[in-house]
Amino acid sequence: MKNRWLLAVASAAICVEAATTLAACATDAGGGEVPSEDRNTPVPAPENDGGLDGGDAAVCTGDCEFYPDDCTEDALCMAPLFDPDPSIGLDHRTGLFALAARSPNDAWLSGAAGTVARFDGNSWKRSETGIQNSLYGLWLLGDAEIAFDDPTRLFARGLPAVADAGVEPSTDGWAPFAAVTVPAAWRQMRVVTTWAHPGSRTLFVGARASSPSGSASGGFWRLRYSPATNAFTLDATTLNKCNVFACREVYGLDGHSADEVWAVGPKGAAFRITDAEADTPTLTAFNTLTLHALHGVWAPASDDVWAVGSTGTVRRYRGDERFWEAYDELPTKQHLYAIAGSSPSDIWIAGDEGTVFHYDGTAWKRVKVAGLAGRRPRLDRIWIPSPGRVWIAGQGALVSLGGKP
Repeated sequence: MKNRWLLAVASAAICVEAATTLAACATDAGGGEVPSEDRNTPVPAPENDGGLDGGDAAVCTGDCEFYPDDCTEDALCMAPLFDPDPSIGLDHRTGLFALAARSPNDAWLSGAAGTVARFDGNSWKRSETGIQNSLYGLWLLGDAEIAFDDPTRLFARGLPAVADAGVEPSTDGWAPFAAVTVPAAWRQMRVVTTWAHPGSRTLFVGARASSPSGSASGGFWRLRYSPATNAFTLDATTLNKCNVFACREVYGLDGHSADEVWAVGPKGAAFRITDAEADTPTLTAFNTLTLHALHGVWAPASDDVWAVGSTGTVRRYRGDERFWEAYDELPTKQHLYAIAGSSPSDIWIAGDEGTVFHYDGTAWKRVKVAGLAGRRPRLDRIWIPSPGRVWIAGQGALVSLGGKP
């Protein structure tokens, strides 16, 4: 893969001192920020149709080869979890917001209108929650599952206190958890993304201000579970003492370990949190040489971190804070929302208009997405259970290679 090394035009030493330098240290002639879509909770009905326009659903121009009608071995194909008949499966207007897994045979997703589903290695099956809240946060905590639209409203199955919540659990065991006390600053924030290291009792939460005026709090939060008290707390760490827009919002999270977490956000914001589970984590800010919003991040190693964002932006960090790598080879200007991989030769990127790319260690190749019937959904969650296997979720879509599990 060809690359172009760019020399940072602002001192890295300045950028790493504090989160307040994030906006000042991002430079890009292209500029421009694309905010995440607005999402309200609770949601009593499925959200937008993911690009479906009844009158023009069958119309395809320019890129028809990437949207075949029939599923083939080289195409990403819709999972049976979605079905035009809502009594059978999910409606195509249902957005999927979170995707997490314990193993290739135990994965979960959550989405709009109380949607939760589990993958057992063979197929996805809906889990009845009995609620209508949109579930943006998802945490596989030991043998329990926690989903929520806001940390003040946790829904769980498999935790001791659920049975004592005073509400009859759903048929699949979901019930509201005891109320969580949150810092006052949180009340002006809302959940965008979540990430937890396997086995950790800490869920990292990426958030954004709920209004343009917003709060001075940062976008990085920690939801912690104590087995001793069987209770959750939401931390407002020193990282949240931020009054600069770029570090007040987090759009994407990933971690190399429980104590090293990476976050990206608006105006090219990117930062690393070390000692992430300690009482006083350390934040290091970076210059990504772009003002485009970064929506997805993948951190396979401490010295190898990828980020994707608006208008086809791709950035890579290789350990030297003075240099970042910008890729011009990805032939798209679509907004990109997710990146993940199983190795340097198996990397996936997904974004707007059903756009998906795969890197095989040599070159990027656009991947077909079959069975959309004219829809062009935003795709923004990726799970790779093993090399050669991938699931990608988004607005009214859940696809995998060749329709295989």
